[in-house]
Formats: sequence, C-alpha cells, structure tokens
Amino acid sequence: MRALPISGHTRIFGLVGHPVRHSLSPAMYNTLFERLSIDAVYLAFDIHPDNACQVGEMIRVMGLAGVNLTVPFKEAVVSQLDTTTNAASEAGAVNVVTHLDGTLMGFNTDGEGFVRSLAEEKGPSPDGLHAIILGAGGAARAVASGLLDRGAKRISILNRSEARASIAATALQNSFSGAQLDVGRLCIEDFENRATEARLVVNCTSGPAAATVATLSPDRLATGASWVDINYWMDDPPGRTACKDAGVQFHNGLGMLAHQAALAFELFTGHPVTGAELRTFLEEQA
Repeated sequence: MRALPISGHTRIFGLVGHPVRHSLSPAMYNTLFERLSIDAVYLAFDIHPDNACQVGEMIRVMGLAGVNLTVPFKEAVVSQLDTTTNAASEAGAVNVVTHLDGTLMGFNTDGEGFVRSLAEEKGPSPDGLHAIILGAGGAARAVASGLLDRGAKRISILNRSEARASIAATALQNSFSGAQLDVGRLCIEDFENRATEARLVVNCTSGPAAATVATLSPDRLATGASWVDINYWMDDPPGRTACKDAGVQFHNGLGMLAHQAALAFELFTGHPVTGAELRTFLEEQA
C-alpha cells in the first residue's frame, strides 16, 4: 500500500522502450520511492519505434520528471535533448533523461554501472584489458567507454553490420585517441581471431543475434576470462552453459542494471542508494 496519496504534485518518472513489459524497473523504483517517502511514481511506457522522433516532446508535454531509456531509443533521443554529459557523448547514447523547467538533459550511466558491477563480481580489472564487445549500439558503446575510462588497452567490436561497428569504433577513437580499437563481423572466425588475448566478452546484442552468439566458444579466451551478458531478462542466455564447461566466469546483467539504476535514482531524486542494495532487490524479484 502506497504511503503517500497520488496527487497533482506527485512526480512521474518512467521507462521508455519497446518492449518494456518484462522490466523490473517499475517495481524497483516504486519500492525506493515508498521506502524514502518520496512523492513520485514510476511507470513503464511501451512506445512504438516509429515514434522515436517524438520521445523528447512526449517527456516535455506530459511533464515527466525523468525517464530511463532502453532499446530502441538510447541513440534516437540524443538529438532531441538540450544538453548531454561527456559520458553520453562518448557513448553516443543516453539511458537517463532529467527534465527541469523545460530543459532535457541526457546522461549515460550504463558504462559506469557496468564497471562497478564487474568489480563487485570480481571480474577482470579493466586496466590494460583486452575486451571483446558483441554489438555496436548505445549500450555497447557505453560499456566500451566505461572500460576505456578505466584504462582498457584494446576493445574489439564485433557486430552483424561491420559498418556500424566501424562507426562506433571511430566515435570512441575520437574520445580515446590512445586506445586500440578494431572491428569485425559477429561470427566464429572473427571471434576466434581475437579471443586468445581477450579476458572479457560483453554481449550487448539484442535477441535476434542470440543464435549467432551461441556459436562462439568461450574456451578460446585467455586464462581468467569473464563473459557478461547484459540481457538480464533472458532465461537461458547464449554462452552460459559453454562458459561453465570452459571454466569461464559468467555474469548476468543484473549487476549492471542495479548499479546504473542506483546512479539514475540519485540523478532523479538526489538520494544516494547503492548498487548492492538494488541488486539484492532485483535478485529477489528475478
């Protein structure tokens, strides 16, 4: 039972994406609002991708106090905002938008959330790391940026469209001139050509690529490697069984979700919460 009644003063936050019905975010944020006696509610807005160009206007017209963004809007909304942070510019995408007095500001907490989660789960240190990123969208660029910020030496981006991988690598190179960035196709050959020196694989692809990701062999990775799949909602993420057989540590996406959500919650409300606290909640709900 909600402690504070919903009124005309209740601030509205939400998740914008397609699909979003599976998301744990409404339960997580509303629990925090109630626990901290914050007069706010958090809803899920399932927006058709054809309406991507109207997301910014929707936030303004509806008077939303802030939103989290997920696929397919993280990149499309950037041009609709008034300002963005450096992290968002490096990623070429935003996953958090705040709305204050008609001004929309875009943030990206994915990269920082990812590296915090990786450290918490005792994955490989980013310093001097070679990581293989599967996918080239906003989440992939944010993860790569977060790793490069922490001293990663080399990032390999494999994507079904090699041209899109090249665009992502070029954008990252502009921000990290000393980094080694290379691209390839999302296929067995290009993965194996890079795997022996890599100690981290991060799957940032969407569902349609799952069958291809499942063909990649984690036993080719360097000693002490980790494999992370950021798609926390998948019951049987590709690569998990193969990682277990190969002795490669497998991480689901709950840790990244928890840490990026903690950062977003503070941006929304000014109240700090820990990623570990939110992870406990998410594990209870999953």
